[in-house]
Formats: sequence, structure tokens, C-alpha cells
Amino acid sequence: MNKDTNFDQHSSRFKKNIYDTPKGQIRLKLVLDDILNNIPVLNDEPINILDAGCGMGQVSKALFNTQRQFTLCDISSDLLETAKASLGEDNSNIEFIHSSLQDLSAEHNKKYDLIIFHAVLEWLDDPESIIPVLKSRLKHGGYISLMFYNLNSIIFYNLLKGNFRKVLQQDFKGHPGGLTPINPIDPEELDRWLENNQITVHKKTGIRVLYDYLNKNLKESRSIEDIIEMESIYAHKTPFNMMGRYIHYICQAE
Repeated sequence: MNKDTNFDQHSSRFKKNIYDTPKGQIRLKLVLDDILNNIPVLNDEPINILDAGCGMGQVSKALFNTQRQFTLCDISSDLLETAKASLGEDNSNIEFIHSSLQDLSAEHNKKYDLIIFHAVLEWLDDPESIIPVLKSRLKHGGYISLMFYNLNSIIFYNLLKGNFRKVLQQDFKGHPGGLTPINPIDPEELDRWLENNQITVHKKTGIRVLYDYLNKNLKESRSIEDIIEMESIYAHKTPFNMMGRYIHYICQAE
């Protein structure tokens, strides 16, 4: 039985709690800047892009042009329908598939220049097993834009809150039906998984290295523009990049 999280029936809640908030705006801005500035294959058009676990399709929509062929897939029919409405279901450059990445049928066996895999890894029951699947879908030398929910950030956040018992118990899994991921990812483990599959990490960018640690009053008293300015600086500096609520890896298949 597939235990991966499916967001059917929760798409409106997902949108309200994530994408229609400052934290969602910060996440999207930083990730798009990272992709556009650091993935050279985007200059080699025409190209094929797979947005796996596409959600509402915001990233594909931002990257769309007529020289890029997109395949969007998601296990949630609700989210996929939202993506279709946003990008245009009849657009000849975009294919929508109701499926998880690992269950894509044999008919959809093309190789991709770029795979977008954002905020999916942490919702999988067995996240390590998806890495060779990603590799199998890439062209030689192809890229992965891989963003994941960072275990280090959750540990540090709970330490700051004084939740010492929770930290000692390593109790960080979200509850079923909630919007907290079931498997926060340890970056060191992920590095090993990628290395074992001959995937090279070129860049590591912290996503929300500041915002999630601010108290409510500070979040409300600072403009979103000022926060994004600081995020954009420290997202790329070690050790701050490894403390982001999410981390964005730019990877390439060897």
C-alpha cells in the first residue's frame, strides 16, 4: 500500500497556508532566482522539463516559454486540476499526468533536461528510493532542482523554543492529514543518497534562513522586501544556508 502523502481534498488549505503567505512568497522568489541563475541548460532551448509533484504549478508557470516542453505530474488530482487552470490545459507545450513520479507509465518514458522536484521528498514514505527514479528520468548531464524540508532547521527551531524532550526523542514527523511533512530530510543523508547514484550537487541554497526564526512581532514589523533582501544574502552563505527551513540543491547527473 502506498503511504506517500496525497493532498486531495486539502488543496484550498494548502494554498491558503503556504502559497498565500509571506513564507510562500519568500520560498518561491528564492527558488526561482536560484534556478534561473544557476541552471545553464535553461539557455539551451528547446528543452524538456519534468515538474514532478508539481502542486499548483507555480514554478513551471514562472519558467514557461514556448521553447520549453513541460510535463507536470502529481499524485493529487485536486492540485493537478489547479495547475491546469493556472497554466492552460490546452497548451500544446504542457502535458499533465495524474501520477506520482515512480508510477509514471511506460508510455511516458522520455528523458528530461531538467527535473523540478520541490517539497516532495519529505512527503514520501521511503524518500531514499526515489533518487534512482529521478536519475533514470534524466538525460546524461541533465539537472535536478531539488528542494526539501530540512531536518536541521526543525531541530534548531525546537531548541530555541525549549522543546528539549521533543529534540531528545527526535519526534519531528508530522501528523497524518496535517501540513507538516512526514519525513524531514537530513542533508547529510541526502548527500549520501545522491552520491551513491552518481548525482553531483553543484549548489546548496537555504530557503527561509531567517523568516521562520523571527517572532510574530518582528515578522509583522519588517517589510517583506526587507526580509527577502536579507534572505537573499544569507541563503548562499555557510553555515546559514544549511539552517533554512528548506534547502534547494542544484544537482547534475554524471
